[in-house]
Amino acid sequence: MANNRRWIFSLIWILLGIGLIVAGFITELDSFWSGMGAAFIVVGSLQLTRWYKYARNAEYREKVETEEKDERNRYLSAKAWAWAGYLFVLIAAVAAVVLRIVGQNLLSSVASGAVCVLILLYWGSYMVLKRKY
Repeated sequence: MANNRRWIFSLIWILLGIGLIVAGFITELDSFWSGMGAAFIVVGSLQLTRWYKYARNAEYREKVETEEKDERNRYLSAKAWAWAGYLFVLIAAVAAVVLRIVGQNLLSSVASGAVCVLILLYWGSYMVLKRKY
């Protein structure tokens, strides 16, 4: 069942990409949407290739399942997300100050807002997890 969903979602990415590219030709969408469509097609195709290999190659399937279920990999993944979050907050906070100094007030506000959103997401997640565990 889960494998069928993976195939279906991969096909949806491809169809969505084709739709964006076609819409770019039919209407006057800017090139961003055509580029996004091409990216969706690539992602969907790569996923289809991955799931095909997963279905046909037992050794590859075992490797993927081990990576998904291994506690060490889960720990490393959680650590990587934590580091990414810390680094993002620090980089965005420094960028907010630097951008304000150089007179880019709009970009500074965007960077400050991103820091605020991430901190609020962290706080909310922490409160939910605190009650749960």
